[in-house]
Amino acid sequence: MRQAIPSVVAACLLAALVSPAVAQGNANANICAAPAESPVTPEQRIGACSALIKAARNTPEDLAAALIHRGSAYWTIDKMKQAYADFDRAIGLDPDNGRAFRERANAFRSDGKLDRALADATEAVRLNPKDATAHDVRGNVLNDKREYDRAIEDYSQALQLDPQFSMAFRDRGAAFYFNKDYERAIKDYDEAIRIDSRSDRAYSNRAAAYEKLGKIDKAIADDDEAIKLDATVPEYFDNRGLSYAKNGAYDRAIIDFTQAIRIAPKAKFLTNRGNAWQSKGDLDHAIADYNRAIRMDPTDADAWNNRGAAWRGKGDIDRAMADYREALRINPKFETAAENLEALRLIRAKAGRQP
Repeated sequence: MRQAIPSVVAACLLAALVSPAVAQGNANANICAAPAESPVTPEQRIGACSALIKAARNTPEDLAAALIHRGSAYWTIDKMKQAYADFDRAIGLDPDNGRAFRERANAFRSDGKLDRALADATEAVRLNPKDATAHDVRGNVLNDKREYDRAIEDYSQALQLDPQFSMAFRDRGAAFYFNKDYERAIKDYDEAIRIDSRSDRAYSNRAAAYEKLGKIDKAIADDDEAIKLDATVPEYFDNRGLSYAKNGAYDRAIIDFTQAIRIAPKAKFLTNRGNAWQSKGDLDHAIADYNRAIRMDPTDADAWNNRGAAWRGKGDIDRAMADYREALRINPKFETAAENLEALRLIRAKAGRQP
């Protein structure tokens, strides 16, 4: 005979049951708040956050949090109008929410609105001075403004607050790199990799610092590691191609430039491959790549100048001079193009022809 459950126990069991609506709400909350590096897609985050916002049963603080999460997801997929709308609404609901200012600072930064980004990042730090990420975000804005010493101060503060903040080491490394302090940059990249051995960007950045110090083999090794971790980033192949080219391994460089172009056909990748072809003495392939680069980006002064060098190599002085002039029109301070053009003018003058 089945034993009856005392009423008090039954009441407890019934209370423990969760309604489908509550369960769905909890699931949406978890998906909405998922970090960018999680397997959850931005679109899934946006859908979950929208469901929470539509339910409108939250406190202003909770609603603001959902708006911030959704705005960050919109920013991730470059839907800036929607991102700004969410961040603005969140700040209106909760003006003391430092994260809202921090995330809007990221949006302004990616839009190139650095003064507004700095104002928001500074407000985020003021509202929550112990938020390591806010200091890191402000450091990124200062880095973009080329105020490297101030950026390093913010990154250092972030690391005091969170000594295991891998991204802050990586970002400070970038500030040291742009400040031409390559040894200190490498030390920071070492720490970033020690904390997060799967940081492909840290390997790639360290490779760039090694390349500046002339340690090309170490640069290639780090580029190898970055590519192993994420073979979808075309810049990693382009960077390794540049290192191979510096080592005189032009065939391997061309393979890497070709892969970068296959992933994302950009003018600079085509120009770099053209340079490798030209270094091999294959001027026809070089000119073909420069032609594509110029069609893609007519303001690429390097492509014009380097195509001029290829035309000169083929003995076509008129075309070479025309390309050097175009490079100088685009960038009047392009010293190499000016020197190339002057050299051809001297040749013309000695031959008794009009420059």
